Amino acid sequence: MVDYGRRPGSGRRWSLILLAILMHGVAPRIATAQEDHEHEEPSETHHRGLHFSHPLVTESVTPDTKVRLDFGRVWEDEENESELEFEAEYGLHRSFSILALIRYVFLDAEAEPSVSSLGSVEIALKFANFAFEEAGVLLGYGIGVGLPTGDDEVVTGSGHLWELEPFLNIGFKRGRLELVGFTIFGIPVNQAEGEEVETELKYDVSTLYHITPRIQGLVELNGGVVLSGEEAGAGLVVISPGIKVAPLATRALFIGIGGSIPLSDSGPNGQLKISAFYHF
Repeated sequence: MVDYGRRPGSGRRWSLILLAILMHGVAPRIATAQEDHEHEEPSETHHRGLHFSHPLVTESVTPDTKVRLDFGRVWEDEENESELEFEAEYGLHRSFSILALIRYVFLDAEAEPSVSSLGSVEIALKFANFAFEEAGVLLGYGIGVGLPTGDDEVVTGSGHLWELEPFLNIGFKRGRLELVGFTIFGIPVNQAEGEEVETELKYDVSTLYHITPRIQGLVELNGGVVLSGEEAGAGLVVISPGIKVAPLATRALFIGIGGSIPLSDSGPNGQLKISAFYHF
């Protein structure tokens, strides 16, 4: 039967119009989804929900599974110090991980020969609370333990003191911006007879921005103050700008470089840090 109400080719024309309307509504959503996916932290492919990138100086609030290697250099008036750090973290659960940090320190004094020694080894337990995840807020807490593996004579850490470091942290994430804050209490244990107890309060604040999917810019504020002992009231504040780059397309590996500039009268003249992170 011939349909006199439809001209030849009109069915194809209406199909094209309908397809154009559908694409007009769907395409922006696809583009937005692709953009959000491109700016995910690489390790987010292994995590569900809220996840934070790792700053250079400040610890991450997210329990992770990763290895990290750092080289640090500190310039002071009378001696310079270099340090190698190896860190391994294993996430047993989305909300819990255990972390181990090993340091090896090299000291270069002006009037003395260079020396090196194993520094303090640290073990830490990290916990995260995802109750406010939908608001982009992550709360965390945990405790670190510094083992007496250093050398009191070489001054690369204590050979007899245990350091307990309970901490609280908070992270806020909105789009490409990540804000992280840490408060850490340092409590020494196993003092020698007559040795004063020097407790301290440390704090770290990090602002991280995902410039591109493979480049992250950071500005961190790090400081501390002695709460008790002979040096009670003494403090140190530094500002630490840095950048992290993913050299591989998978973005599992990040290379970072940053420096610390003192904002207080005491402390080192400057610091340099080069880091490599690999997330599993």
